[in-house]
Amino acid sequence: MPQLHARGRDAAADLASGQRLEDIEREAYEKGFQAGEKAGFSMGEQKAAVLIDRIEAVLRELIALRETEVRELEPRIIELSAGIARKVLIRELALDPDAIVSIAKEAIMKLERSGQITIKVTPSLYDLFVKHKSGLLNIHPDIVFDIDPSVPPHGSVIMGPLEDVHTDPDEQIRNIIKDMAERNGSY
Repeated sequence: MPQLHARGRDAAADLASGQRLEDIEREAYEKGFQAGEKAGFSMGEQKAAVLIDRIEAVLRELIALRETEVRELEPRIIELSAGIARKVLIRELALDPDAIVSIAKEAIMKLERSGQITIKVTPSLYDLFVKHKSGLLNIHPDIVFDIDPSVPPHGSVIMGPLEDVHTDPDEQIRNIIKDMAERNGSY
C-alpha cells in the first residue's frame, strides 16, 4: 500500500505543479497583456496627439483663410449693397416724389430752427417744393427756396444757420459707408 499512497502523492504533486504552471502562465499572459495594452495606449495617445496637433493647425489655417476672405469680400459686398440700395431708393423717389419733400421735412426737424432755413433744389424739384411750401412753413416759418442746378436730382440741401443737411440718397449712402469704415477701420 505504500506505493498507492506514493502514487497519489505524485499525482497530487503533479496536479499542484500543473496548477502552478497554469497560474504562472496565466500571470505571465496577464502581465504581457497589460504591458502590451499599456504600450498600445501610449502609442495610441502619441498618434492621437499628433493628429490633434494637425487638426488644430488646419483649423487655425481655416480661421485665417476665413478672416482673409471676409476682409477681401467685405468691401465688394458693401459696394454691391450700396448699389442696390441706391437703385431702390431712386426708384422709390421716382414713384413717389413727395417722399423727397418728406425727407426734407425730417431734415428741417433735425436742424437748429432759429433764423432762416434755405432749401436748395434742382430746377426739376422746385415746383414740387413750392407745392408743399405750406407744410414746410408749419415746421419753420422762415424758409426760402434756392434753385441750384448742382444739387443732386433726387434730394435737396437744407441749410440752417449752423449746419447743412444733404438729403440726396447717394450722399446718405456715402455717409453710411464712411461711418461703417470709421467704426471698422476698413474699406
